[in-house]
Formats: sequence, structure tokens, C-alpha cells
Amino acid sequence: MSARARLSLLITAVVVLGVAVVLTLARPSSDDAAVASGVQAASTPYEGASRGGVPSPELRLKDQDGRETTLEQFRGRPVIVTFMYATCDDTCPAAARQIAGALDDLGEDVPTIVISVDPQNDTPDLAQRFLNKMRLGGRARYLLGTRPQLAPIWRDYFIQPQGAEFDHSAYVLVLDGQGRQQVAWPVDKLTAQGLAHDVRAVQARTGGATATKG
Repeated sequence: MSARARLSLLITAVVVLGVAVVLTLARPSSDDAAVASGVQAASTPYEGASRGGVPSPELRLKDQDGRETTLEQFRGRPVIVTFMYATCDDTCPAAARQIAGALDDLGEDVPTIVISVDPQNDTPDLAQRFLNKMRLGGRARYLLGTRPQLAPIWRDYFIQPQGAEFDHSAYVLVLDGQGRQQVAWPVDKLTAQGLAHDVRAVQARTGGATATKG
């Protein structure tokens, strides 16, 4: 084999090896894939995706009954937090039913907060009707506000609000008793059993009572 042919083969081998190394490094880890898909990573006790205890931004809004609500009110207890709008006819009802099922599975209510992503159309009356229809009446607080009031909360939680040409970000969070985000469920992966499991896991791992009618 000529020197030129050997050099050509050597260059080809080096290029192939380099491509293989790049592809290996670029491939997401199993933990990354788990978080992206909302499936439990092997290193966590959760069935949803672990958030690793990220602190939750504080909020102060009024619910459908005019009660001022903050996360501070629920310190010491797990909290379910999600983002919905009352006139939604697909994703939000599906997620709300799973949340109601999780509360049934738990056998007791935990604080549950729904934050509006459609301030123009969400009203206290529509919010209450939505909760009642989803079996969350008396079990959840539907937080309302103006767009200027809600926009900082959407931003802090990385939520895209509902728009005329696009849908809002849709997931369900489980916060621990210190207000830290422990679990996130994309709503297309959410199950009542899985959410109930994760609420129990958060409670067992971080302490705090679960029962409340708040």
C-alpha cells in the first residue's frame, strides 16, 4: 500500500473516531432524558421528574373567594401547584381530574393551588364553576389577577400563558413543606396514582403534615 493510501486511511479513521466521540458526549444522560419526559430518574424516589428542591418564587394573589393566598401560608405541608384557565376544554380538565383523583387516593386533601394563565377571561365565578366541575370545589384555590399581577409569576415559574395562537405551559408541581419544588409532572404524563405517590414521597422525605382543607 502506498504512503498516500495509508495516510488517507489514517485521516478517515481519525475523522470517524472524532464523530463517535462528539455523538457520545452530545447524547443526553438517562437522568436528563427522565427530566425531559417526566419519567422517574433512577436516583430519585419520585415517579414524576425531580426538580431537585428548587426554591419556589413567592406569590400573593386572591383566589376565587377573594381570599389572599401566599405559599407562606402552607409552610410545613406539601403543596400541589399548577397553571390552568377556566374555559379550557382539553388539557386543563384532564389534569384537574388527575389531581382530584390523587387527593382521593391520598384520602386527605393537601393544599392545591391553580394559577390562572388567562386573566382576560378567568373570573371568580368561572373559576369556582371549573373547580366544582372537576371535583376540586373546597379542595383547591384558583388564584386570579390582572396580567401585570400574574406576569411576574408566569416568568418566575417559566410559564407561557394562554394565547390566541398558542397553548400555555402545562405541568403540575409538588412543593415540599419549605416551598421547594421537588417534582414536576408534564400533564400528558400525569396520573392520579403517580401524583399521590409523589406527594407521599415528598412528605416522607421532607416531613410535614399532609392533611388540610385550605
